[in-house]
Amino acid sequence: MGVSHYREHTLNVIIAGGGRVGRETATLMTAYGHRVTIIEQDPRITRVHSGRREDVTFVQGDATEAETLTSVNIRDADVFLALTDDETTNVAICQQAANFAPDARCVARSHRPPAATGNPDGVEAFVFPERAGARVAVGRVFGAPVQPITDLSTRFELVEIEAKPGAPAVGRSLEELDLPTKATVITDLGTEDLADGDMVIEAGRQYMIATRPDAVDDLKELFWE
Repeated sequence: MGVSHYREHTLNVIIAGGGRVGRETATLMTAYGHRVTIIEQDPRITRVHSGRREDVTFVQGDATEAETLTSVNIRDADVFLALTDDETTNVAICQQAANFAPDARCVARSHRPPAATGNPDGVEAFVFPERAGARVAVGRVFGAPVQPITDLSTRFELVEIEAKPGAPAVGRSLEELDLPTKATVITDLGTEDLADGDMVIEAGRQYMIATRPDAVDDLKELFWE
């Protein structure tokens, strides 16, 4: 995923939840040139971190309340992320935000796979697993071709990629496929079958892959282009 994918336009980003994931997501978003406001209910967290950050606006309040959302100009939001540690609260926040900014992309943090959430109204994408970090949240916002799932270490990451119709990988087995040496297919996320040399890549299916970051562009060429 090239950084340019995240810099195409300056966005107005609102994040509900000023915990670690929310703050780190804000750091990435500001690094990509976007404007960020964080809503945090805990006055101590708001006070401490607003004094440390000049590039992020902190607002103390309850993001489930309409008054709080209007105070941060929710109608002007391009992106809204609900990143508190409670899934039910995150869904409720997104649904409330959607009432004010129906065109904003809403992303919620979840402790369940997206398929188990019931596709609630107002939520366009989920950050899962719940322990997933800021890079995952940013990937969900921009709908990048290769989606990070979680960082395994400083050298590897776990990503999710969909095989597009007509892509070079489609119709070929993993044994036949010239995968980058720094990447390994782990499973088909639909069937949850562990990958082996006989697994055939099918269009429209999503695959979990362990990869070095510098192999991501090669994966995009195989599965996406």
